[in-house]
Amino acid sequence: MFLIGMTQKAADEINKPVAERAQYSEEAADICQWHMDIVTINRRKCLILINNETGLNLTLFGLRKQQFENIDHVIRGSLKQLFQLLEVNESVIEYMLKQAEELYYSEPKSEEVLSLIKEVKLKVEEKTKGLNYEEIDAVAINFHNNCNADYPALDFEKPYEMFAKYFQ
Repeated sequence: MFLIGMTQKAADEINKPVAERAQYSEEAADICQWHMDIVTINRRKCLILINNETGLNLTLFGLRKQQFENIDHVIRGSLKQLFQLLEVNESVIEYMLKQAEELYYSEPKSEEVLSLIKEVKLKVEEKTKGLNYEEIDAVAINFHNNCNADYPALDFEKPYEMFAKYFQ
């Protein structure tokens, strides 16, 4: 199972029941706990999802109402694409996607992860500055934010490296 701590903005947008964090936090493995926020990039709603344990992150650009209504499927499919993009070991992909079959949403847990969301947002804004929405390369940005960017909140380690180390 995945436990996703949502900001109030995210909770308002996706309209999912918000569980008590304590109800699920012991059941969800550390690697299966995430945080999510909704931000605006180039006047469009975007979702940023960040793994609490490793900082692995996913930015989904320009989500519309129908995608928010089916957010569980959107998250699962997008994570699968991210794992494939990052060339994650197939057994790790299978494990993570199996865990993602059940998604539970709660209030946010960690101020550190929320500050990391802000750092990722700044990186996304840097990469999209001056671009029309149609010119944004979501694949390149997600790759960069996980494999090339480092973050003060992660002691300047790269999220993908931390994710890979977790499974070694």
